[in-house]
Amino acid sequence: MKIKLTPELSYVVGLWRKARCSDGLGVQGGKEVLEVFSQDVLEKQLTTSDKLLCDENKVYFYHTAYRKFFQEVEKEELERFKYLNEYAANYLAGTFDAAGHIDERGVVSIGQATKQDEMMLLRLGFQTRRRADRLVIERPVVFLTFIRNYVRIFKGHKVFDYIKAHEKAAK
Repeated sequence: MKIKLTPELSYVVGLWRKARCSDGLGVQGGKEVLEVFSQDVLEKQLTTSDKLLCDENKVYFYHTAYRKFFQEVEKEELERFKYLNEYAANYLAGTFDAAGHIDERGVVSIGQATKQDEMMLLRLGFQTRRRADRLVIERPVVFLTFIRNYVRIFKGHKVFDYIKAHEKAAK
């Protein structure tokens, strides 16, 4: 079985990377993360609904080929997501939906940050600074504009309304 990376699959890999669970190929976390992951793997036919297993705070399935593929994409993320394109935007949107945070002052950060995350963001032109295990995005409007069409969990956040209004005013 030859699996090809698509922009939509990039989102799922990004989500899985930051919210993965120890069982099978799946995620753990809040209700929204579980719903988005479940919906995506079923829509993309990565598994069938009868093989999708759920616990109280995680959802997963078993598929050796997809697990190996996801791990391969994770290992090669610096090479696979080095351009400002739909693949990188989807991947970052997935990681942001899983581990992102926007506080009341508008500070945008990504949790569970690794050196690899920092390097990828820097290569894509997004300056960050480390604060404990979080990466704070220096120019959040630029970053959020890049991923805004692909985020699912943060889609309704008021900051995206601000970005949309700001763009209309600039035109």
